[in-house]
Amino acid sequence: MNPAVPVSSAHRVSPAIRAAAVLYLALGIGFGVGAAIRLDHLRREHELPMTPFGFRSLAGGPFEKLPPEQFAALGWALVGVCALDVGSAALLWRGRRDGAVLGLATTPVALIMAAGFALPFLLVGVPIRVGLVLAGRRSLTTNGRSG
Repeated sequence: MNPAVPVSSAHRVSPAIRAAAVLYLALGIGFGVGAAIRLDHLRREHELPMTPFGFRSLAGGPFEKLPPEQFAALGWALVGVCALDVGSAALLWRGRRDGAVLGLATTPVALIMAAGFALPFLLVGVPIRVGLVLAGRRSLTTNGRSG
């Protein structure tokens, strides 16, 4: 490797991996921050907030039937999974294989949470990001560098 060439230019991350990273980031921040805000509202007001569309946020799925403590615990688990997805996004952006491993590991839990809380955008987004990771996996490296 030529020492005059920056390491970051020596390794090209595929567009599919970049797109997956963006999707992991967007879904992670959007649903993670959103869920944390709604769970705080639930803690303070003892009910879930209404959306502008006329339904309660995080309601409508099977988790809604659980006792409030269990519902909140699952909600905070969703926040944790979303935080891991943000970490996966950062690793994927740098072309690191461990970002794919982390992101794929959160997939089953994210899908369960999406179904349990009736989050259709998450239900659609998770399989798309998995497909993007699989499509671009050959451009991933163990440490974000080639060589």
